[in-house]
Amino acid sequence: MSEKPFWAGKTCKEMAGLHIKVTFKNGDVATGVADKNGDIKSAYVLTLGMGDDLFVPEADIESIELVDDPEYERIDDIHDVCTGDIFVATNGNRFSVVAVDDDDETDCTLAVMVQAEIPDFHDWMFNSNFAYALRRKPKLPNHDGLWLDKDDNTWTMRDGSVQMTCIGADDWCFTRAWFSPDSVQVLNAAPFRPAKVVEA
Repeated sequence: MSEKPFWAGKTCKEMAGLHIKVTFKNGDVATGVADKNGDIKSAYVLTLGMGDDLFVPEADIESIELVDDPEYERIDDIHDVCTGDIFVATNGNRFSVVAVDDDDETDCTLAVMVQAEIPDFHDWMFNSNFAYALRRKPKLPNHDGLWLDKDDNTWTMRDGSVQMTCIGADDWCFTRAWFSPDSVQVLNAAPFRPAKVVEA
């Protein structure tokens, strides 16, 4: 496993758009989105490089971490992590979880996908390297209109409620029950995506 921080080997331009948390050696903490030079625009210069230069943090910086994406929920208990979650190591690196073993006799609960010459190679991580995990929040209907669920069934959202309108391609029914967007019926059908309506 690599102990390098997530920014190692990146150019300043590759840092652009990342939401980061910077801890300075004097204890100050700043968060923001990195610009094309790897800095937090109009606030902090984090590196002397620009554009295609290698990103090298200033000497007064203790650490730089990625800030969690709002589309993900954070999991702090290693035993709650599932296949498909993202393992975040103590150094900030992220790996896709491909297997879980709760036996714990080897102190390696999670196997993660790692880059290697062998396709689909994975490695078991020591639990001491686990900081937390991230799980993508299900995409739910959030405005009025037609939505397709994970199985391509059609749902209608109106006035904050959701109804399954069509199962498959031809079983249309407008008298089914209406649910709140966070109900178990809707969560089980996630992720949703807006349906595109085409005129005949």
